[in-house]
Amino acid sequence: MNEEELEEVFFDEIETITGKIYLGRVERIVPGLEAAFVKIGKGKNGFLKLNEVNESYKKTILRGQEITEGAKVLVQVKKDASGKKGPQVTSQIGVADRFVVIFPFKKVIGVSRKIEDKMERRRLRSLAVDLRKKYDVGIIVRTAAESVDEEEIIKNFQETLEKWHRILQKFRRSRKPKVLYEENPIEQVIREKLNSKIDKLVYNDRSLLGILEKYIQNLPKKPELIYTEGDLFEKYFIYDRLKRLLSRTIPLKSGGNIIIDKTEALTVIDVNSESYTSAESQEELALRTNMEAIEEIVRQLILRNIGGIVVIDFIKHRDPRNYERLVNYFREVAKKDGGRIEIFGFTTLGLFEITRKRTVKPLDALLFTKCPVCSGTGRVISQRIILKRIREDLKKFKGSEEIILKVHPNMSGYFKKEDVKRLQKEYRVKVTLDYSWSDPNSYELIVKTKKGGK
Repeated sequence: MNEEELEEVFFDEIETITGKIYLGRVERIVPGLEAAFVKIGKGKNGFLKLNEVNESYKKTILRGQEITEGAKVLVQVKKDASGKKGPQVTSQIGVADRFVVIFPFKKVIGVSRKIEDKMERRRLRSLAVDLRKKYDVGIIVRTAAESVDEEEIIKNFQETLEKWHRILQKFRRSRKPKVLYEENPIEQVIREKLNSKIDKLVYNDRSLLGILEKYIQNLPKKPELIYTEGDLFEKYFIYDRLKRLLSRTIPLKSGGNIIIDKTEALTVIDVNSESYTSAESQEELALRTNMEAIEEIVRQLILRNIGGIVVIDFIKHRDPRNYERLVNYFREVAKKDGGRIEIFGFTTLGLFEITRKRTVKPLDALLFTKCPVCSGTGRVISQRIILKRIREDLKKFKGSEEIILKVHPNMSGYFKKEDVKRLQKEYRVKVTLDYSWSDPNSYELIVKTKKGGK
């Protein structure tokens, strides 16, 4: 949280397999897709791109052979299963720790883009080059390594390398598909998110203290650790914020708002301004609202974990220079998302296009399931249509003794006393209303005949 605003939320109860390393078996190779389907255990088979399988991987894992059906392979999940698609897996294993990520089969060298100081980047890259030459593995130095002594980074690198060797040994000893390596989700979040910009860290489980102290010991500026008993989500009103978070319309402080609509193919965001005031021109108002909307849009993308194609309809500008200002400002604000957002700019129709990478399910998919009534559309059959169908059915039982009509409560406005009397007169039958029917798309008629039957 930042100044009472929710910035990111994680749930350790939510199952995700992203980042887990598996022993898998190749079930099927599809030459047309240049891919293989890999059995990794329960659930759907993983999708593996064959062009990622390099010579280093073949030498270490496949004993110099090509991938064949039935082959034992080592893979890591890049992206959770979604809908009908199985998880995406990769042969380019990455083993992460506090200061480094090592890549045994990729000879990459890099420094986190969040580290902006040129001298610091040069220092860390030089260290990464030395480690790469000595140990023959790819290495990326993480944001947490900024201003940390080289000895500490080297120690962490060696611990990560030992972790990799244990995974490899376990792979060579095993035969059946299974998980070879997975992280504690709470420790993973602490490792990924803890930095010197955090002022306070509140926890409600004393067993976490050792983990927290482990990860803050090398921070130049250490956060204050606060132990609090009870439900922290309730204490800090997170539950209330989550309800607002998942609303379709998000108000802006200036009085405008953004509206977020998700479809199967993309996410559409519409920016609306506050009422025009004479104190400023429409152009100034549009620019101010659009700038404010950019900050909220990026925040919502991170919070909701929205991925894929995102199209934004900003308030239109007369001055073309303002569109350039929006692109530049969006690029600046998007840095807080760690390079997940790619900006394509404005189309000829004036729509702003971006894409965002994500590896786990979006927040709404984790918190909700499809409505069994509307199947996730948010719509049910119109009451007028239901009423028309009821009238058609009543014709069939004209002259019966009594009809008990079970309908959903949303039909109550269509069955006032005078409406019921009109129906009874028209169809010569007593109509008794029962509003206990749970499905707004249907109804039930219970017919009592004059002989006492049903």
